[in-house]
Amino acid sequence: MSTSTTTTTATRTTTTTMTFPHEKKPNAPDYMYPPIAEPLLLRSIISQDIYLLGALFTILCQFAHPALAKGSYKHSQFAYRFQQRLQKTGCFLNVAVNGTDEEKRAIFGVVHKYHSRVKGDDYSADDPELHKWTAATLFVAIIRVRETFFGKMTRNEREKLFRECAIFGTSLRMPPEMWPSTLDEFWAYWDYNIATLIITDEARSLVHGMLYPPMALPMSMAWAVPVVRTVTINWLPERLAREYNVQPGLASQAAYVGIVSWVKAVYPWVPAGLKGQLSRGNLEDVRKAVARIKETGHWGTK
Repeated sequence: MSTSTTTTTATRTTTTTMTFPHEKKPNAPDYMYPPIAEPLLLRSIISQDIYLLGALFTILCQFAHPALAKGSYKHSQFAYRFQQRLQKTGCFLNVAVNGTDEEKRAIFGVVHKYHSRVKGDDYSADDPELHKWTAATLFVAIIRVRETFFGKMTRNEREKLFRECAIFGTSLRMPPEMWPSTLDEFWAYWDYNIATLIITDEARSLVHGMLYPPMALPMSMAWAVPVVRTVTINWLPERLAREYNVQPGLASQAAYVGIVSWVKAVYPWVPAGLKGQLSRGNLEDVRKAVARIKETGHWGTK
């Protein structure tokens, strides 16, 4: 993805917003900062299950950040909790965009409690720079899905989506002023990180486990894994695909073209009720999770 911004600007953008675990963190409110823009466009996007095709792309880009990779590697069994992680990611997206104040306080309160435990000498899940990077990967993933299957977005559409996607960072305690002020500034930040972040062995291990889950999955998910894997490795920035050793070969590229063509042909004919079935399920999961949190103080069933 090209930008008209120079590397010098990219470097300045990144270094002025980057924070580190030993630095003093901003005083955040109980559960989140207010959004930069109301997520009106995001609500229509999140309601369509096709955007879940970008979930694995998002996670693999997040693991490019060494602090995110280390925290996930040391504190979460990603590969062995594949289904649960995707389910909770769906819940997070839905509560950030569609949740009531009560739901946000409950869900994000638990998220922040868990994050406070994920830390070490050179990483902390409370680092707002990691929340900024998380929001950035979600924004780019949405664009990948949107433009692959529905055509090029206009500049105005991208600008609107860019501002709205800040909510994924502010929901995780990223101060609003850390979000790039313009779309060009964002692409400078993105391009710089993609070019310079150090891909660790921990990240490679996590990526392999996500692309090739080591445990049996329910049939409802097992058939989708090869499809999601194919589109993910064909969407990854070239450097990340190379560093993760998942560059798409000719067979993968051909399969990707076939998948995209098939989805474009079939999706318009899918009944509207089916296009958002998983999203509605995620909203129900949010309501159940809030009830569990009220009762036990935990998100999960145990």
